Amino acid sequence: MPRHGRHGVRIGRAATHGLEPPSTHKRQMLGRYEIGTRRYISLKSLFTPSPPNKPTSEAERGKKRSLLKPGDLFHPLSKSPIKEMREKGRLIQAHGCCPTCVEETSAKGRAATREPMFECPECGYPTHCSEEHWQADREQHAQLCTHLREANEDEHDLRSGRTLREFEFPSAQLPEVVVNLSNWDTFMYTRSFTNLNSDRSIRHVSKVLTYPITIGAALHQYSPFILGKGLTPEGLKSMTALRATIKEHDLARSDKELVMQQMPLRIFILGARAEAMLPPHLYLQLAYLLPNSPVHIYFVGPECIPASEETRSTIIVSSRLALKYHKGYFHDAIWNFAPFDPFTDVFFLFSPGMSHPRSHDGWYPTVEKLLETKCAIFGTGFHERDMHADVEGLVKDFGDKMDWLLLPQKNPFASLKRDFGIRNLREWAIANWGIYAFRGKRYEVQSK
Repeated sequence: MPRHGRHGVRIGRAATHGLEPPSTHKRQMLGRYEIGTRRYISLKSLFTPSPPNKPTSEAERGKKRSLLKPGDLFHPLSKSPIKEMREKGRLIQAHGCCPTCVEETSAKGRAATREPMFECPECGYPTHCSEEHWQADREQHAQLCTHLREANEDEHDLRSGRTLREFEFPSAQLPEVVVNLSNWDTFMYTRSFTNLNSDRSIRHVSKVLTYPITIGAALHQYSPFILGKGLTPEGLKSMTALRATIKEHDLARSDKELVMQQMPLRIFILGARAEAMLPPHLYLQLAYLLPNSPVHIYFVGPECIPASEETRSTIIVSSRLALKYHKGYFHDAIWNFAPFDPFTDVFFLFSPGMSHPRSHDGWYPTVEKLLETKCAIFGTGFHERDMHADVEGLVKDFGDKMDWLLLPQKNPFASLKRDFGIRNLREWAIANWGIYAFRGKRYEVQSK
């Protein structure tokens, strides 16, 4: 099913079905390693349902579910014992292209390429049309081969049938314990993630927690984004307003009357897709960072779909956390959410692709409305080029109507896992690699 890039609806380059064979012209474009479409980061492999007819005993259950041992995670995709991995290999062979063929034919002015039927013995992915072309491209391929092998083993590990204890997250923090939000390591240590016993486990967890923890890191009083390190004076004003509300929530925790009068902190995630499909309980990790604040998260976008088993448009996760889903465009539904208050409302756009040709026209009216709210707006990109493309597009379209709150920079809570494209393995994405923030101008000074 084709996906149109509107409101961050990331075109399904990494989708696992419904792809049509690319034309020779498209293959030429792929050979130049340009971003032709928006990336879709899939979280499907992280939350596979348990098999039916569970065995009664723990030993029998482990025996039945365990497909791969920890030391047996690397397999060429075509020979994988996991059906989904074999299907992924066939998809790459059917819709990918040999980079050596692309370079050779581009140099000769032709556009004839062959499918990548040869699997690299070191990473297990079908990367070239033949061993000869793989050997000719060894130097270039070596730059990605290690990452592809890591992705191969990670995907097999997620489907190995073992109990994924790294997804057993800690509960609420003790009031006297301070969370360190400098990076993943300090966050996981001070939040007592005790089941992370390998780099692979940390990569698995970071891929799903990058969304709630990026939000939490931006809003928290001990945020890593500080004045002098990317946060601008205007950004300090906006974040102080939001943190003043959070502080009021903290002060009111022991007064029932004040608690009843509290205005919730409203977090709008626009162009929501993968973020909306996360299991609701994952957003408790955000709520634990703001333990006394009522938090309402609004997922808004034309492809805003909750987890597959959910049919509710509002999910009450806890007494202080509610998730709300709205399928549609924000600028069409803005009056469902108005009025807006910079002290209680904040927006997040995860890898929106606002400057992409297929997304630009859809995002333009939304950004116009967002700037009118005067609320803080955070955006992310899945690598440096993607982030700066959106930033340059914002400056071009709205440069005289906006203030920068957070200058573009690498996000300390980016996913630690790379996702690779089906049609071109040289294209990769890291969820929330970079982050920036802006807001509509609050003051307009005109000289006579």
